[in-house]
Amino acid sequence: MSPRATEPIPHRFPFRLVERPQASESEPVAITLATADGALTGTGPWPATLVAEAMAQAILVAVGAPRGGTLRLVGLDDVAVFRPLSPGDRLEVEVREVASFGALRRYRCRGRLAGGLAAVADVTVSG
Repeated sequence: MSPRATEPIPHRFPFRLVERPQASESEPVAITLATADGALTGTGPWPATLVAEAMAQAILVAVGAPRGGTLRLVGLDDVAVFRPLSPGDRLEVEVREVASFGALRRYRCRGRLAGGLAAVADVTVSG
């Protein structure tokens, strides 16, 4: 990953999947870049669990952690992968907060690959 990658994500290579935020008119967007030379090179499409992890990491980049705090993954719901994602693909993840209760926040994440919908997930975090 580039040295400009944001630091709120505690993960490092090869588990860090999100690179940087990108400006959007409607929702925060995080760019997820699968490393082309990563551990999964040549193994075929990513499993749905890895796609969901990338979308969860996108929340930290697009929205950020609470001031002086951290976010913890609490739950993943309605995860669906519509297009296969391979190492080296650029997944643009739109992040939108849909609910909150105390320290819990739920985000709807929509991943786009080459302009088409590739994956969706509802991600709950605590922080």
